[in-house]
Amino acid sequence: MGKALVAREAVKYIKSGMVVGLGSGTTAREFIKALGELGPRDVALVATSVDSELLAVEVGLGDRLRPLWAVDRIDIAVDGADEVTEEKILLKGRGGALLREKVVDYMAERFLVLIEEHKLVQHIPARNPIPIEVVPWAWRSVARAVEAKFGGTAKLRQDGAKLGPALTDNGNYLLDWTPPGPVEPSLEEELKLIPGVVENGIFSKRRDATVLVARGDGTLKVL
Repeated sequence: MGKALVAREAVKYIKSGMVVGLGSGTTAREFIKALGELGPRDVALVATSVDSELLAVEVGLGDRLRPLWAVDRIDIAVDGADEVTEEKILLKGRGGALLREKVVDYMAERFLVLIEEHKLVQHIPARNPIPIEVVPWAWRSVARAVEAKFGGTAKLRQDGAKLGPALTDNGNYLLDWTPPGPVEPSLEEELKLIPGVVENGIFSKRRDATVLVARGDGTLKVL
């Protein structure tokens, strides 16, 4: 119920003529459904995953889809998050789309984050590991480097639907890193200095984001 509530509220931010970045994950899926039902038709859509693309087609928005290279701007990106602090530091990537999400979310003129109240945390990570997208050939060396430099444990994510590692839409592997404690936002850039790291799930550079929070009592809060 909470996801549908914030999704429908988010559609109110979408205006005719906009180029809209579609996030990925369960809450983003609710937004795509709501956009197909309630949103303006004369918009262009840039999806951050194959899953979001397929859903957009399913709800009648397929003719609105554009590849990122075909647009010169993103007016608004709408996405979910796994954890969000009061300072609007986000943890994302459980769905494996973190690289494309970060490209679109950071490019957007406005960034709209949709969450349920239980995802508000005091620090990251609170309950989830930090995803790190890595070049497949280098996954073990990256895992060892992360553990040696920052501590904790970095495990190769396995695919729940088949044998073997999970693959991103970019053909990369994912490490799920559990650090020894809370991390600083600066770690977003520090992790990327390790050779073989493509991207990570710390989103610290959009503190201007608008965060729509679905409360348990059915009301909304805006951060």
